[in-house]
Amino acid sequence: MQLKKLAQLVLISAGLLTLGACASGVHDGDNPSVTDASAMDGSKTSGIGDNSGFDDQNGGAGHGLSQRTYYFDYDKSEVHDEDKPAIFANANYLVAHSSAKIILEGHTDPRGSREYNVALGERRANSVFELLKAKGVNPDQVRVVSYGAERLATQDRTEEGYRLDRRVVLVYSQK
Repeated sequence: MQLKKLAQLVLISAGLLTLGACASGVHDGDNPSVTDASAMDGSKTSGIGDNSGFDDQNGGAGHGLSQRTYYFDYDKSEVHDEDKPAIFANANYLVAHSSAKIILEGHTDPRGSREYNVALGERRANSVFELLKAKGVNPDQVRVVSYGAERLATQDRTEEGYRLDRRVVLVYSQK
């Protein structure tokens, strides 16, 4: 019953946000599909950023905290083996720093319906989330958001462009 109420709240909120966006000039693509109630808490995506100097002892060699974008195959949500060391490094950091919080942003290329892409982006983000949980990350530290094809990495409509669009981005956030 709680899930039904949450779904109703999200649908009503999305409708109000859409109406507000029409009035304020904000585009619909700025309103992600949120799959965790904590996403409505007003968290800001700041804190540990790419230019912060925050890194792992490997000097950002692609297997640590500095790698926060994970790419996926077409129409798939399985994490590539080569991304797992970086995901595990982030998991170790989160376990050691229980006040740290992250957002897992799921993305897709523009092929497919909006509904399908939002669901696929969510599955991709949840695949990363499951790996983090398996390493002991507290689920309260993680928020999953799916943008589907609303925030493309590139406007390049080639296979390479589509490959760059199919991703999950791990963002450290701060309240």
